[in-house]
Amino acid sequence: MPRYFFHFQDGLARLSDPEGVALPDPEAAWYHGMRSAREIIDHDLRVGDIRPGRRLEILDEGGEEVWAVPFEEVIGLAV
Repeated sequence: MPRYFFHFQDGLARLSDPEGVALPDPEAAWYHGMRSAREIIDHDLRVGDIRPGRRLEILDEGGEEVWAVPFEEVIGLAV
């Protein structure tokens, strides 16, 4: 099963995912990324730390970006 890596980008710094997650396909990686983004947003809301420009970058094993999940988009989808 392929591995996907979920890197958090906030416009200033990047938090890399060195381990990744084994998932069956890019669509499953997108769903996993959306859940992860929602968890981060939930935490940010609780501590009052909402900043524009945050996103989750989803890369495949070859380092190619397969999805980018802007947090503004996640919030828009949740409404």
